[in-house]
Amino acid sequence: MKLKTFLERVVYSFPVQLVIMHVKKNQLVLIYWVLLFAFVTQTISKRFGIPYLFLDPEYLGKVDYKSFFIVGITCGSFIMAFNISSYILNSFRFPFLASLSKPFLKFSLNNFIIPLLFLGVYVFHMVKFQYLNQFETPIGILINISSFLAGVYLIVILTLRYFLLTNKDIYKLYGVEQADLMTIIEEEDEPAEALKSEPTENINERPFQRKKWRVDTYLSNPITVRLVRSTEHYKNYMLHSVFKQNHINAAVVELIVFGVFIVLGLFRDFEIFQLPAAASVLLFFTMLLMLSGVFRYWLKSWSNAALIGLFLLLNFLSQFDFINQKNKAVGLNYNVAPKEYSVEALESDYDDALVTKDLDNTIGILNRWKENWNSRGVEKPKMVILNVSGGGLRSSYFTFNIMQTLDSVVNGQLMDHTRLITGSSGGLIGASYYRELCYTDKHKIDFASGEYKEKIGKDLLNATAFSFMVSDLFLNLQGYDQDGNRYYKDRGYAFEQQIKKNLDGVLDVKLHHYKKPEQEAVTPMLIMAPTITNDGRSLIVSATGVSYLLKQQQSNTTGLQPVPDGIEFTKFFEAYNPMNTSFTSLLRMNATFPYIMPSTVLPTEPFVEVSDAGMRDNYGIINSVRFIYHLRNWIKENTSGVVLIQIRDTNKKYKYNEPESNTILNKITSPLRNVTGNFILMQDYVQDDYLKFATEWLDVPFDYLLFQLPKTEEQIALSWHLTKREKVFLRNSVYTYENLNNLKRISLLLNQPKSKTTPLDTGQ
Repeated sequence: MKLKTFLERVVYSFPVQLVIMHVKKNQLVLIYWVLLFAFVTQTISKRFGIPYLFLDPEYLGKVDYKSFFIVGITCGSFIMAFNISSYILNSFRFPFLASLSKPFLKFSLNNFIIPLLFLGVYVFHMVKFQYLNQFETPIGILINISSFLAGVYLIVILTLRYFLLTNKDIYKLYGVEQADLMTIIEEEDEPAEALKSEPTENINERPFQRKKWRVDTYLSNPITVRLVRSTEHYKNYMLHSVFKQNHINAAVVELIVFGVFIVLGLFRDFEIFQLPAAASVLLFFTMLLMLSGVFRYWLKSWSNAALIGLFLLLNFLSQFDFINQKNKAVGLNYNVAPKEYSVEALESDYDDALVTKDLDNTIGILNRWKENWNSRGVEKPKMVILNVSGGGLRSSYFTFNIMQTLDSVVNGQLMDHTRLITGSSGGLIGASYYRELCYTDKHKIDFASGEYKEKIGKDLLNATAFSFMVSDLFLNLQGYDQDGNRYYKDRGYAFEQQIKKNLDGVLDVKLHHYKKPEQEAVTPMLIMAPTITNDGRSLIVSATGVSYLLKQQQSNTTGLQPVPDGIEFTKFFEAYNPMNTSFTSLLRMNATFPYIMPSTVLPTEPFVEVSDAGMRDNYGIINSVRFIYHLRNWIKENTSGVVLIQIRDTNKKYKYNEPESNTILNKITSPLRNVTGNFILMQDYVQDDYLKFATEWLDVPFDYLLFQLPKTEEQIALSWHLTKREKVFLRNSVYTYENLNNLKRISLLLNQPKSKTTPLDTGQ
């Protein structure tokens, strides 16, 4: 065979031409593949941990052969949906298929390049991730990968079997004798032309003939290549009827996939139905792929216009609650008439008498705190203010580890010294968990044990992502009633339920649970400050009244009249039973990173939404400095100084965005990207000024201790999932040179005897 002929047969082989056809005609279909390739190679969304859903799937709280098998099944479903959709949309371009026995099987076999390439890339990155990040053994990896491939193989075989049983080829449909049609010698160098007939002038047949795509060879089985035979002797209606059968079969598959989504959504509270989030993503892509195929087949050139119209319709309907249910703070009463939210209402709620009352109440708490120390023989104790940063699960885990280590250095008296804990997102979840463990008698902290740190490090991403895929993207009608209010089971609900499960219900309490212990100075005050996205104000949440934190004091000499930059949750919504609000719901409000978690709507008119506290104050510095300022006189007379401990999951000195290539796209996107990417860094600039000013007006020693990750913290995703490798990194980061020096300082500052041994990480 001549080289030119060989190359032509390769270029015009059915597998190669199918790839070319997808690139030329099916760009929308390829978007799904591009996204999947990007996920599994960690090219996009790595910062938010989305690739972990695919590389480290979790099912029933474990990453094992079952989770990989389920992901394999859904991956196989997506591959077959790709084949079905491609066959429906493009089979008319390849009329020779209709003359073959088992045409859909032949099409799927030749459409192997993209799916096989994806499986190869996926398996490679699975193996790499499991070995390097999860420390899985070679045997364990082999079992997991085999389970994944078994799932893919199972669904592919079952789907092909279904189509083979329900489809008929041209011979069975029209009684054409196969023996008479196989007289062409397929081994000839050129495609056979012997059976050509004169072109028909039937107007219905012209488009079919005109849109043929040149194909010279095809795979009849995985190892056999055959030449394509002419089909011009067949009537076009015969060829069409062969292809048309798959439309009904595809509709059945679509109904099955859609039914699976409905079942998963209805029974998602049962753990067995909570599939790995990667599986739900693949199922969702499968459904979209098949639905878009139906749109394009039936509407043809009108498909894009119809999709745009459908989007506009859904966008219009989304303003109504029955389509777009609002997320609510669980426990807060929404049955009362909404409260006016305006500058005038905020000004009227800012009562000087209330501020004085709250200040006096806080001083009373501090007096009781001092009395506890006086009874131990300490006249003027050190006051500790604890600030923690946002940063997803990495911040929760790192914060808990630092607090546990700090407590071991001061002989278990960290919470006794601490009077205020504040911050945002994941860090405050870790700090709240530690505070509750120290407060609740039934939980005793073992500083050498890894039991509690492993609980705070458990996955929160899978349940949240799963709920988003099977519920939030569809008409979510599932809800529950509590205290006369109706709440919907969205991804925020899934996040809260997973926190309760991971932490054995330790934080499953109401806000009023902390009122008495904070009043009696048994446990530190804790303040959350989620951001009101409508106007940028803070929603100050505390079991104890802290209205003095709402705005700076007016100046009678300068004429400065600052507007309230926050509202106090318990005072502003006093008529809405705020103390009954679920504590996990408040923590979730404080950790609502945009898009990842739903913003919470408050009962106001017009309604306002709250999101992550880190949008305004990622470290809690503003409220801490205001707290110190308003109590500075009491602090001067009754303490030996203030120790402000900041725990942050990013390194303060190494936040710099390297300039990228000077492309047109980068020129367009870099201004917005740099501003949004640096807003945390800009907070540091402002908050450094806050702390500097505090040292000037505070007449007692003021010590600032910073515990932070090394500059390599960027290797850990800003996510609600941690790998084993990341957990080891976070535990070891407690003992960096800088952090160890600060551990020694805290020991000296709090007048505790130096430990005989340095606390070591057990690795548990």
